[in-house]
Amino acid sequence: MANNILFFTALKANDPNMLAYQEWSLKTWQHYADRFGHKLIVLQDPLYDTEWMRPTWQRWYVYEILEHNNIEYDQVALIDIDTMVRWDTPDIFELSEGKYAGSIDDLSIEWIFNSVNGYKEYFPGVDLQWDRYINNGVLVLPKEGGKEFCKKVTDFYLENVDSLRDKQHVSLKKGTDQTPINYLALETFGEDIKYLSKKFNMTHMYKTHAFIEDIYIRCSYIWHFNGLPRDQRDAFMKATWEKIKHNYGN
Repeated sequence: MANNILFFTALKANDPNMLAYQEWSLKTWQHYADRFGHKLIVLQDPLYDTEWMRPTWQRWYVYEILEHNNIEYDQVALIDIDTMVRWDTPDIFELSEGKYAGSIDDLSIEWIFNSVNGYKEYFPGVDLQWDRYINNGVLVLPKEGGKEFCKKVTDFYLENVDSLRDKQHVSLKKGTDQTPINYLALETFGEDIKYLSKKFNMTHMYKTHAFIEDIYIRCSYIWHFNGLPRDQRDAFMKATWEKIKHNYGN
């Protein structure tokens, strides 16, 4: 039976604290998967050395991983392991309308603007604007063409690996896959992209003061604990779980 897939990347080499905070993430997402009949998959073993290819790039082998493991699938979502989902969140696959879908990320204009300009050389004919820049923490891949798009992503990395690694670690330092993916998605899907409400990827919550009075829990559906020091994510996510766990049957 084919299910919609919630695909997470939790490579041990990426972040030693991930072994702790992924517990709170997956408790919420398993509940979500069970509500809607989706299947939750976690990539835990790297396909390549994680310095040569960061985990954020390795997740784009999702369709090859599913097929190698004989897992039938319908639509696929890529979700960061430092997220938690509220107990009453609507089905993001229905909201995506079968399209490539994600939430706009515009909280650090400097970072986005310079990242977009820094990767522009690979995409001279693509006009990516900062106000249509999607955060990769919660992405729904299209029902038609998702597999082909992922192949396009991995081919792009392998064809440009040396210069991309230089930009990631030395010369630019403005992210790994996120900006190239934004370019590739715009190049591939054009206007046929579904922009989800930011309620479905509440990012950088410390910047927006969303932690005050637990506003983030009350005003959004998916909480993304990015931007926090990695050694603090477990504490924030565990504290969140303790406040809300009764809503998940715990």
